[in-house]
Amino acid sequence: MSQKTSINKRKIEIKRLATAFEKQANKFHKIQFHTYLYHKNQENIESRKFKHPNHCIMLWQYIGKLSRENEINKFINNVNDSNLKWGLRGAELTQYGVNEGKVTDKFVRMAKRAGALFNEEEATVFNTRVSNKIMQEELKKNPKSMPSVVANNNPLAIWLNYLLFYISQTYPHREFSTKIEPDLFTLSLLALEQLTEELTMKKTNESIKDISEISFRVSVSFPGEKREYVSNVVDVLKNELGENKVFYDFDYQSQIARPNADTLLQKIYHKQSDLVVVFLCKEYTEKEWCGLEWRSVKDLIKSKKDEKIMFVKFDHAEIDGLFSIDGYIDANRFKETDVANFILERLELLI
Repeated sequence: MSQKTSINKRKIEIKRLATAFEKQANKFHKIQFHTYLYHKNQENIESRKFKHPNHCIMLWQYIGKLSRENEINKFINNVNDSNLKWGLRGAELTQYGVNEGKVTDKFVRMAKRAGALFNEEEATVFNTRVSNKIMQEELKKNPKSMPSVVANNNPLAIWLNYLLFYISQTYPHREFSTKIEPDLFTLSLLALEQLTEELTMKKTNESIKDISEISFRVSVSFPGEKREYVSNVVDVLKNELGENKVFYDFDYQSQIARPNADTLLQKIYHKQSDLVVVFLCKEYTEKEWCGLEWRSVKDLIKSKKDEKIMFVKFDHAEIDGLFSIDGYIDANRFKETDVANFILERLELLI
């Protein structure tokens, strides 16, 4: 499976999950998420009564220094004797996550699905976010020591660790609170939206070819509010048409970042593209850059080059120069893959 296909499939799954988490977040469930950090020699264990139902899970552990043979042997014995559901016996530090509230079971099922989004390498990054800091401090004190960290690879633990990682990036130090807020469904929704944005940015594939010399098969014009939909359409087109055949702004950011970018863009839409696909909506009429691109489209219409233009509409907003007799694809009726296939069909007529 190619990286582009993998990213696209993951975005589809994230979108499904975001819809599901948003539905639950809108119900304002009383579900709580607490974290507890326990030291090996800690005597006072949390004694408060948890609400039912609840679910406790080990998130990560700092095992300690394993620099001597007896320490390594003790570690091996602990592995054999421990109930791994709660972690390894004898660990210096253990962090647990506790979810509690009437919809805990529902959240656990959804969170396990969300945790499955990440591969092992990605999970490791945020699973060991805090414990790695401890390891670094130990190595400073004793470079010959072997500080060891383990993280729970259960999808639920992975997702909870990711939520803590997300909070650490968005609201520094809040992840160290005992009670994590906002509620788990809302927090998960926010984290999924961030994931979508990051994956969209990963699609950036800066061309090394001079953009002014490229003859594009397709160029897309759209407002930023519709980027997720358009980027999915572009994925299909690039897989079918190949490199430097689709003009999508994120792929040529370094070359667009120049004075008089408006002139460059108008030339691309007006002279360097076989087909210009315009994604129309209320936001399109409000954006200055869309207005500049629309001027090129209107001039193509004036020159009776209708075959070079294709409209995709998200709503019925009034567009200057567009009339009721102008045909379009309804984006609310057709999925991104359908729209991409329609575009490919039009291109065949232009050969």
